[in-house]
Amino acid sequence: MPGRALARSVQTVVDFELQDADGLAQLISQRFSPVRIEPVRADDRFNMSGTYGRVAGIDFSRSRVRGEFKVFPKRLHDGVFFIFPTAGSLVFHQSSGSFASSPTVAVAAEGTASRSVEFLGDSAFCGVVIERPLLAARLSALLGHPVVEKPVFQPDMDMASSSARALSSLVICITSPEFGPQLNQASLTAERIREVLVDLVLESWPNNYSEILRRPPPMIAPQHVKLAMDFIHDHAQLLPSGTELAALSGVSLRALQMGFRRFAGISIGAYQRQVRLERARADLLTDPASVEEIALRWGFTNAGRFSRYFKAAYGVFPTELIRRKL
Repeated sequence: MPGRALARSVQTVVDFELQDADGLAQLISQRFSPVRIEPVRADDRFNMSGTYGRVAGIDFSRSRVRGEFKVFPKRLHDGVFFIFPTAGSLVFHQSSGSFASSPTVAVAAEGTASRSVEFLGDSAFCGVVIERPLLAARLSALLGHPVVEKPVFQPDMDMASSSARALSSLVICITSPEFGPQLNQASLTAERIREVLVDLVLESWPNNYSEILRRPPPMIAPQHVKLAMDFIHDHAQLLPSGTELAALSGVSLRALQMGFRRFAGISIGAYQRQVRLERARADLLTDPASVEEIALRWGFTNAGRFSRYFKAAYGVFPTELIRRKL
């Protein structure tokens, strides 16, 4: 299946300076989710300045902060935060534990798992936030088939590593006074920047797809595999068996199974399930029907099992996704 081009971007790059925590809360709430901010010390003075940019699906910034405080999100964000500090520390308190960034350690933090973020010391950092649907769409395009498991990133990286230096240098470049403002008028450049950021993160920050992405590009899938894949996409609400798909494709079941394993990297059933999950996710974002109705529409007769599959693929339960769109 050929890779699909990313959609045309609408971008914004602005310089900012905030003199109080309310200004920061408003900025975060406008882009990610409503938050509550608490100073570490009641008399602590606050100041934050820098450059913030957004290209559809990605946020990037270069910031300097004076003061220590905690940020408590009221609603979780379905994205991954990549932070590259040059001073101070950001501590992410997540459901699985806490970990800290520092001038020697970059971190990748799950937005859906973050309970709070603590800014310690007068800090300076650059960062990138990539929405999970964009990561999944890009992986699907690169691999030539729907991704079954969500990408899971190693939580930290040595700031001295070539990967961390490359990523932080790119963010510093695109937020610089010379380059950043140009993105507001350069849609084609912004699209390429978005692709470069996503691809560089996927290729350079260790994750559960790193080994697959390092492999040589796969050969073109044979006609019988492509026929079965096209049928699955065109008739996602149907649930043909492997035997029926093999008959439609004119080969034996074993030949079709081996073809999917070789050219898609997953079984026929897993491929069908992920296509149906993608359709269900799109409906959950736009259709007022209940989770159970949408699950049944796409062939998931057990709502509990559907929720577990959905969580494994996208990092959130269907009910959480619906709450965030409200």
